[in-house]
Amino acid sequence: MTAANYTIIDLGSNSFHMLTVTKHDNGFNVVSKHKQKVRLAAGLNGDKELDKATMEKGWACLENFKLLLDQINPVTILITATAALRIAVNSPIFIKKAERILGQPINLISGIQEARTIFKGVSFTEQTDQELLVLDIGGASTELVLGKANNIHVANSLNIGCVTWLSHYFADGLLTEYNFNNAINAAKQVISTVKSQYIEFKWELTLGASGTIQAVNEINQVQQLSQNLSIELLQQIKQQCIQCQTVENINIVGLQNSRKPVFASGLAILIALFESLDIDEMQLSRGALREGLISMMFTGQTDFN
Repeated sequence: MTAANYTIIDLGSNSFHMLTVTKHDNGFNVVSKHKQKVRLAAGLNGDKELDKATMEKGWACLENFKLLLDQINPVTILITATAALRIAVNSPIFIKKAERILGQPINLISGIQEARTIFKGVSFTEQTDQELLVLDIGGASTELVLGKANNIHVANSLNIGCVTWLSHYFADGLLTEYNFNNAINAAKQVISTVKSQYIEFKWELTLGASGTIQAVNEINQVQQLSQNLSIELLQQIKQQCIQCQTVENINIVGLQNSRKPVFASGLAILIALFESLDIDEMQLSRGALREGLISMMFTGQTDFN
């Protein structure tokens, strides 16, 4: 008998993801995964409206996902939309057509729901009893969650993201000390609104669950700059960015082409998190939002409330 397929679709602010898995022991096996850089957050104008071109790009991606869904025929489908569509005042227009394309309801989840789901994904994949601080830098929001096993102590979603920070602080395309400092300080200002909720806790392990953190890890693996993902490592990589001079010409050994456009802005946010929360070192998590959605499907708990 063929194992049942479970599919999640994540309409993120930077990329759209579609992941199909089957159950396996206490975890899962990946059947297929697809990703497209839609960069919804980059399509937000000053009035917080998504422009038509960005919406069309998103719908076209979902048309492709629908063709794949028809082939995969999953027993359960769970679809979420996150920060960019939370921010966009015209998100109902995008979501209504997206639901029509996919033939499925889309869950527009709150920042706190997103943070909690990310932590579920980390707990599902890491299976540790340690007190954790989990950080996830997305395209338009950053989630910070403190917890242990299935217990969450503190969860916040902040309006800072690698796509929005790119357009705000690297809009001239220059990788300068000035732009980095502005981006870092602006992120620190937002983090300061919740900082006190975290520093009173003594967590044992910091886990990073985002593309920026994965990219830093990949650069370090290739260049072997540091034993740990530390603030010293981040500062070294920042200097490599500055030597590249522009976002367009960013060329760092170990950095994938797909990550280049939003890497500097994500790095600035990561530096701000390290310095604001006095983080000594961080490890890359194997789980995040998508793994949290998978764990929800496996347990039949697909209600975000």
